[in-house]
Amino acid sequence: MRLSKQERMAVLVIAVIIILGLGIFLFIVPSFKSIGTSNASLTSKKQELADAQAKAATAMDLGTQVNEAYKQGDKVADMFFEEMKAYEADDQIRDFIQYCKDQGVKCSVDSITIGTPTVGDLGVTFNEESEVTYDLKTAARGDSAGDEETDEQRREAILKEALANTQTVGAIDVTFEVTTLEPEDLIKFIDVINNYEINGVRKAMRLSSGLEIEFDDIEEKYNKIIDDMTLDLTFDAIKEVADENGKKFPTKQELKEKLGLVTTTTNEDGETVTVANNNKDDDTVLDVGDDVIYIAEVTITMYSLERMQDPTDKLAAQNALLG
Repeated sequence: MRLSKQERMAVLVIAVIIILGLGIFLFIVPSFKSIGTSNASLTSKKQELADAQAKAATAMDLGTQVNEAYKQGDKVADMFFEEMKAYEADDQIRDFIQYCKDQGVKCSVDSITIGTPTVGDLGVTFNEESEVTYDLKTAARGDSAGDEETDEQRREAILKEALANTQTVGAIDVTFEVTTLEPEDLIKFIDVINNYEINGVRKAMRLSSGLEIEFDDIEEKYNKIIDDMTLDLTFDAIKEVADENGKKFPTKQELKEKLGLVTTTTNEDGETVTVANNNKDDDTVLDVGDDVIYIAEVTITMYSLERMQDPTDKLAAQNALLG
């Protein structure tokens, strides 16, 4: 069968259309799909890059913050003692005693007792000054009763809230007796506790108990006065009861002579007389002699804090993994 020219043209057109259709499905459509996949992959990679850059920036920022926190914590840790055993606390307190002597405190220390390591609470105390307010004062300052709190007041309120809770740290108590010849040296000793430094850094220690000073000479004379007063009061009470009942009772002088509570002395005429030893008119009864020593039993608490480890090596390892 012979096709006409028009039929051959139609067949050719149909063949071309079929070839183009097959080409589109076989070549162009997969290419478009590949382009879409590539675009999606590119978008994903861009997002991964952005995430990695953000993570690296965050890691660097966190690393900087960690280093700053470490430096600040290290400065705070310098104020505290290292965690101590009993023998280490003994060494520290002996160094402190030597420091006191180097500062000119003339004292001796006995009966050192080291307590068991424990924990202690440290907090901040704010001194709030009271202020009287009244309308004329407010008007003179140009203030208003309804004014909002100042920036300083807001900062103080934030600081108080942040430091409201106490912090728990290590602690160990050391108790001992301090002996001096001058009361001023005891005061100096307390001052040294409040200003004790090692390598220019104030150390965290405080006077937990004390200061009880024993004046043996004064106590002895005071007890003598009390004994004499008690004797006089007892005599007066018994004498009053005896008089009310018509009973004879020896005089106070006779009673003291029998009890041996009199002192023999010589008057201006050379006559020997007895004087009651009741200390009532002795103006020097509380004079402190030169041989008096001052003894105080004190307890000092030394606070310790675990020092933060240097984070440099760990941060470097983390950065290597991120890199």
